[in-house]
Amino acid sequence: MQFSKKDKVLIIAAHPDDEVLGCGGTISSLRNKGIEIRIVFLSEGVSSRFNINQKNLKYITKEIKLRNNNSIKALKILDVKKENISFENHPCCQLDTIPRINLTKIIEKHISDFKPSVIFTHYMNDVNIDHKITFKSVLAATRPHGNKFIKSIYLFEVLSSTEWNFVKPFPANCFFDISKTIKKKISAMKAYGKEYKQQPHPRSSKVIEALAVYRGAQVGINFAEGYFLLRTKDSS
Repeated sequence: MQFSKKDKVLIIAAHPDDEVLGCGGTISSLRNKGIEIRIVFLSEGVSSRFNINQKNLKYITKEIKLRNNNSIKALKILDVKKENISFENHPCCQLDTIPRINLTKIIEKHISDFKPSVIFTHYMNDVNIDHKITFKSVLAATRPHGNKFIKSIYLFEVLSSTEWNFVKPFPANCFFDISKTIKKKISAMKAYGKEYKQQPHPRSSKVIEALAVYRGAQVGINFAEGYFLLRTKDSS
Protein backbone atom coordinates (compact mmCIF):
# COMPACT_ATOMS: atom_id res chain seq x y z
CA MET A 1 0.00 0.00 0.00
CA GLN A 2 1.73 3.12 -1.27
CA PHE A 3 0.53 6.66 -0.57
CA SER A 4 1.83 10.07 -1.63
CA LYS A 5 1.20 13.53 -0.21
CA LYS A 6 -1.08 14.17 -3.19
CA ASP A 7 -3.49 11.47 -2.01
CA LYS A 8 -6.72 12.37 -0.22
CA VAL A 9 -8.33 9.64 1.87
CA LEU A 10 -12.06 9.33 2.54
CA ILE A 11 -13.18 6.89 5.26
CA ILE A 12 -16.85 5.90 5.27
CA ALA A 13 -17.79 4.15 8.52
CA ALA A 14 -21.12 2.99 9.87
CA HIS A 15 -20.49 3.98 13.50
CA PRO A 16 -18.06 6.12 15.49
CA ASP A 17 -15.24 3.78 16.63
CA ASP A 18 -15.34 1.60 13.49
CA GLU A 19 -12.70 3.85 11.95
CA VAL A 20 -10.30 3.35 14.87
CA LEU A 21 -10.82 -0.40 15.02
CA GLY A 22 -10.57 -0.76 11.25
CA CYS A 23 -7.79 1.65 10.32
CA GLY A 24 -6.75 3.75 13.32
CA GLY A 25 -3.06 2.98 12.93
CA THR A 26 -3.20 3.71 9.22
CA ILE A 27 -4.97 7.02 9.85
CA SER A 28 -2.24 8.13 12.26
CA SER A 29 0.54 7.06 9.89
CA LEU A 30 -1.01 8.85 6.92
CA ARG A 31 -1.54 12.02 8.91
CA ASN A 32 2.14 11.87 9.94
CA LYS A 33 2.90 12.03 6.22
CA GLY A 34 0.66 15.08 5.77
CA ILE A 35 -2.08 13.24 3.88
CA GLU A 36 -5.53 14.82 4.16
CA ILE A 37 -8.26 12.59 5.61
CA ARG A 38 -12.02 13.02 5.87
CA ILE A 39 -14.17 10.66 7.95
CA VAL A 40 -17.92 10.18 7.53
CA PHE A 41 -20.12 8.31 10.02
CA LEU A 42 -23.50 7.24 8.63
CA SER A 43 -25.06 6.12 11.93
CA GLU A 44 -24.84 7.38 15.52
CA GLY A 45 -24.01 3.93 16.91
CA VAL A 46 -26.04 4.28 20.12
CA SER A 47 -29.84 4.20 19.84
CA SER A 48 -30.18 0.46 19.11
CA ARG A 49 -29.28 -0.23 22.75
CA PHE A 50 -32.41 1.45 24.07
CA ASN A 51 -36.18 1.31 23.74
CA ILE A 52 -36.87 4.55 21.95
CA ASN A 53 -39.77 6.40 23.54
CA GLN A 54 -40.54 9.87 24.84
CA LYS A 55 -39.40 8.89 28.33
CA ASN A 56 -35.79 8.09 27.45
CA LEU A 57 -35.40 10.15 24.27
CA LYS A 58 -33.54 12.89 26.16
CA TYR A 59 -31.08 10.37 27.58
CA ILE A 60 -30.50 8.77 24.15
CA THR A 61 -29.84 12.20 22.63
CA LYS A 62 -27.32 12.85 25.40
CA GLU A 63 -25.60 9.51 24.72
CA ILE A 64 -25.38 10.25 20.99
CA LYS A 65 -23.79 13.63 21.72
CA LEU A 66 -21.31 11.93 24.08
CA ARG A 67 -20.40 9.35 21.42
CA ASN A 68 -19.81 12.08 18.86
CA ASN A 69 -17.68 14.10 21.29
CA ASN A 70 -15.65 11.01 22.15
CA SER A 71 -15.11 10.45 18.45
CA ILE A 72 -13.70 13.95 18.07
CA LYS A 73 -11.35 13.28 21.01
CA ALA A 74 -10.28 9.91 19.60
CA LEU A 75 -9.58 11.31 16.17
CA LYS A 76 -7.67 14.24 17.62
CA ILE A 77 -5.23 11.64 18.99
CA LEU A 78 -4.82 10.44 15.39
CA ASP A 79 -4.40 14.07 14.19
CA VAL A 80 -7.73 14.32 12.35
CA LYS A 81 -9.28 17.76 12.74
CA LYS A 82 -12.88 18.27 13.84
CA GLU A 83 -13.78 19.98 10.56
CA ASN A 84 -12.82 16.80 8.69
CA ILE A 85 -15.35 14.66 10.61
CA SER A 86 -18.97 14.34 9.50
CA PHE A 87 -21.73 12.82 11.66
CA GLU A 88 -24.82 11.87 9.64
CA ASN A 89 -26.45 10.41 12.79
CA HIS A 90 -28.89 7.98 11.20
CA PRO A 91 -30.46 5.51 13.69
CA CYS A 92 -28.14 2.71 14.77
CA CYS A 93 -28.66 -0.75 13.23
CA GLN A 94 -31.43 0.66 11.04
CA LEU A 95 -29.56 1.72 7.90
CA ASP A 96 -31.46 -1.02 6.07
CA THR A 97 -34.69 0.94 6.70
CA ILE A 98 -33.36 4.04 4.91
CA PRO A 99 -33.76 4.22 1.12
CA ARG A 100 -30.39 3.18 -0.32
CA ILE A 101 -30.44 6.10 -2.73
CA ASN A 102 -30.45 8.52 0.22
CA LEU A 103 -27.32 6.99 1.72
CA THR A 104 -25.66 6.81 -1.68
CA LYS A 105 -26.34 10.50 -2.30
CA ILE A 106 -24.77 11.43 1.06
CA ILE A 107 -21.61 9.57 0.09
CA GLU A 108 -21.66 10.98 -3.44
CA LYS A 109 -21.77 14.50 -2.01
CA HIS A 110 -18.71 13.86 0.14
CA ILE A 111 -16.90 12.37 -2.85
CA SER A 112 -17.83 15.36 -5.01
CA ASP A 113 -16.74 17.88 -2.36
CA PHE A 114 -13.58 16.14 -1.15
CA LYS A 115 -12.43 14.37 -4.34
CA PRO A 116 -10.63 11.48 -2.64
CA SER A 117 -8.09 9.31 -4.40
CA VAL A 118 -8.48 6.50 -1.85
CA ILE A 119 -11.55 5.24 0.02
CA PHE A 120 -11.70 2.96 3.07
CA THR A 121 -14.94 1.31 4.17
CA HIS A 122 -16.47 -1.85 5.63
CA TYR A 123 -16.07 -5.46 4.52
CA MET A 124 -19.12 -6.66 2.61
CA ASN A 125 -19.60 -9.81 4.73
CA ASP A 126 -19.57 -8.21 8.19
CA VAL A 127 -22.24 -9.52 10.57
CA ASN A 128 -23.45 -6.03 11.49
CA ILE A 129 -26.28 -4.86 9.19
CA ASP A 130 -25.12 -1.23 9.19
CA HIS A 131 -21.67 -2.34 8.02
CA LYS A 132 -23.23 -4.28 5.12
CA ILE A 133 -25.43 -1.37 4.06
CA THR A 134 -22.53 1.07 4.31
CA PHE A 135 -20.47 -1.12 1.99
CA LYS A 136 -23.31 -1.41 -0.54
CA SER A 137 -23.92 2.35 -0.45
CA VAL A 138 -20.23 3.08 -0.98
CA LEU A 139 -20.14 0.61 -3.86
CA ALA A 140 -23.03 2.43 -5.55
CA ALA A 141 -21.52 5.86 -4.90
CA THR A 142 -18.12 4.88 -6.32
CA ARG A 143 -19.26 3.60 -9.70
CA PRO A 144 -16.21 3.97 -11.96
CA HIS A 145 -18.12 6.18 -14.40
CA GLY A 146 -17.84 9.79 -13.21
CA ASN A 147 -15.35 9.13 -10.38
CA LYS A 148 -12.10 9.34 -12.27
CA PHE A 149 -10.10 10.63 -9.29
CA ILE A 150 -10.78 7.51 -7.14
CA LYS A 151 -7.90 5.12 -7.72
CA SER A 152 -8.30 2.58 -4.89
CA ILE A 153 -10.95 1.22 -2.52
CA TYR A 154 -9.92 -0.75 0.57
CA LEU A 155 -12.19 -2.67 2.95
CA PHE A 156 -11.29 -2.89 6.63
CA GLU A 157 -12.14 -5.35 9.39
CA VAL A 158 -13.86 -4.32 12.62
CA LEU A 159 -13.34 -6.33 15.79
CA SER A 160 -16.68 -7.42 17.36
CA SER A 161 -18.25 -7.82 13.92
CA THR A 162 -15.98 -9.03 11.12
CA GLU A 163 -14.47 -11.95 13.01
CA TRP A 164 -17.90 -13.39 13.85
CA ASN A 165 -18.52 -14.46 10.26
CA PHE A 166 -17.03 -17.95 10.43
CA VAL A 167 -18.37 -18.87 6.98
CA LYS A 168 -16.74 -15.99 5.10
CA PRO A 169 -13.73 -14.80 7.16
CA PHE A 170 -11.94 -11.58 6.30
CA PRO A 171 -9.62 -12.19 3.30
CA ALA A 172 -6.85 -9.67 4.01
CA ASN A 173 -4.70 -9.19 0.91
CA CYS A 174 -3.08 -5.81 1.70
CA PHE A 175 -1.23 -4.79 4.83
CA PHE A 176 -0.20 -1.44 6.29
CA ASP A 177 2.65 -1.23 8.79
CA ILE A 178 1.39 0.37 12.02
CA SER A 179 4.37 -0.56 14.19
CA LYS A 180 4.94 3.13 14.99
CA THR A 181 1.26 3.96 15.55
CA ILE A 182 -0.27 0.93 17.31
CA LYS A 183 -0.11 2.74 20.67
CA LYS A 184 -2.01 5.71 19.25
CA LYS A 185 -4.62 3.35 17.81
CA ILE A 186 -5.22 1.85 21.25
CA SER A 187 -5.23 5.29 22.92
CA ALA A 188 -7.82 6.47 20.41
CA MET A 189 -10.00 3.45 21.14
CA LYS A 190 -9.78 4.16 24.87
CA ALA A 191 -11.01 7.70 24.16
CA TYR A 192 -14.34 6.17 23.12
CA GLY A 193 -15.11 5.50 26.78
CA LYS A 194 -17.88 2.89 27.07
CA GLU A 195 -16.98 1.36 23.70
CA TYR A 196 -13.58 0.30 25.01
CA LYS A 197 -13.75 -3.01 26.90
CA GLN A 198 -11.55 -5.39 28.86
CA GLN A 199 -10.16 -8.70 27.64
CA PRO A 200 -11.48 -11.07 26.36
CA HIS A 201 -13.81 -8.60 24.63
CA PRO A 202 -12.66 -7.89 21.03
CA ARG A 203 -12.54 -4.14 21.71
CA SER A 204 -9.89 -4.50 24.41
CA SER A 205 -6.29 -3.34 24.03
CA LYS A 206 -4.89 -6.87 24.19
CA VAL A 207 -7.16 -8.17 21.44
CA ILE A 208 -6.61 -5.09 19.25
CA GLU A 209 -2.87 -5.57 19.67
CA ALA A 210 -3.13 -9.33 19.08
CA LEU A 211 -4.87 -8.80 15.74
CA ALA A 212 -2.22 -6.26 14.73
CA VAL A 213 0.52 -8.75 15.68
CA TYR A 214 -1.18 -11.48 13.64
CA ARG A 215 -1.63 -9.27 10.58
CA GLY A 216 1.97 -8.13 10.91
CA ALA A 217 3.20 -11.72 11.15
CA GLN A 218 1.47 -12.49 7.86
CA VAL A 219 3.88 -10.13 6.08
CA GLY A 220 6.91 -10.15 8.37
CA ILE A 221 6.49 -6.92 10.34
CA ASN A 222 5.70 -6.22 14.00
CA PHE A 223 2.21 -4.71 13.76
CA ALA A 224 -0.10 -4.24 10.78
CA GLU A 225 -3.68 -3.52 9.78
CA GLY A 226 -5.06 -5.82 7.13
CA TYR A 227 -7.30 -4.76 4.26
CA PHE A 228 -9.11 -6.30 1.35
CA LEU A 229 -8.31 -4.41 -1.84
CA LEU A 230 -11.66 -4.15 -3.61
CA ARG A 231 -10.32 -2.42 -6.69
CA THR A 232 -7.46 -0.25 -7.86
CA LYS A 233 -6.19 1.36 -11.04
CA ASP A 234 -2.89 2.70 -12.26
CA SER A 235 -2.90 6.49 -12.00
CA SER A 236 -0.18 6.93 -14.61
